[in-house]
Amino acid sequence: MKYLIVLSTVLLMNIHNGNAQKLEGQIIDKTTESPLAYVNIGIVELGIGTVSDEKGKFALKVSKDKADSVLFSALGFESVKYSISGLLKEPIVKLNPKSYELKTFDVVDKARGRDKIFGKKKGIPQGETNLMGNSPGDEIGAHIRIKQPTYLKSANFNITRVSGDSMIFRVNIYEFNNGEIGDNLLKENVLLESSQEEGIVTVDLTPYQLLIEQDVLLTLENIDVDLNKNDRGILFKYVPVWFKAKGFYIRKGVNSKNVNGSFLKLLDGVELCFYFVGRELK
Repeated sequence: MKYLIVLSTVLLMNIHNGNAQKLEGQIIDKTTESPLAYVNIGIVELGIGTVSDEKGKFALKVSKDKADSVLFSALGFESVKYSISGLLKEPIVKLNPKSYELKTFDVVDKARGRDKIFGKKKGIPQGETNLMGNSPGDEIGAHIRIKQPTYLKSANFNITRVSGDSMIFRVNIYEFNNGEIGDNLLKENVLLESSQEEGIVTVDLTPYQLLIEQDVLLTLENIDVDLNKNDRGILFKYVPVWFKAKGFYIRKGVNSKNVNGSFLKLLDGVELCFYFVGRELK
């Protein structure tokens, strides 16, 4: 059974241990004071990070002589940087919600015709790949070409091998312009939470009324994936695309965008089997 979960976010406290210290705590919404789940947390100087849990709590070890600040980032909220010394005194982090001017459109009148697939659904022969390290914040994604304004109905991901019982991924949709990856187009966090199973896993996007007008990078970000010991983790399908300079993109969680990391493109001539189902607006 799959759940699409809308997110908010997170955090902190502390325990000293020699030169190392363990930061622990909780992140909350400054307006409602509700806990914020699955917030990205990064220590910029060290290039390391983690993700808060479903109750907005987290724990992170740092060397007190090598870092002085922690960055907190969540879709729908303003990013904020806290000093480690400040967090040791006050372990609660409060994030301010962002306000957005939402674009509205009439799907019934404009999205005529049949549903179309945007991206690669299948093909032969095939290969398979996993996340770089199977750590929280690790991402894997595919470039999806969009030729005209398109209403998105679902995001779909082809899994060829499972590793454990459960999985939680965050779906991200980034701007993609001539190989440059930009901002996340989603204004709220959504999760795919399900038991692990092989085949096509689908996330319903219709509650979000998403209209895109440009190429994008569709990714899955690891939040909490159950793994068997010494296992490669969940594997995703890719297929060859002859005479096309495509590939797929990966990013380590410890080098996440929150701590100045970037995506790495792999394997020109193949395409990851991630795709949207949607309708072009006429």
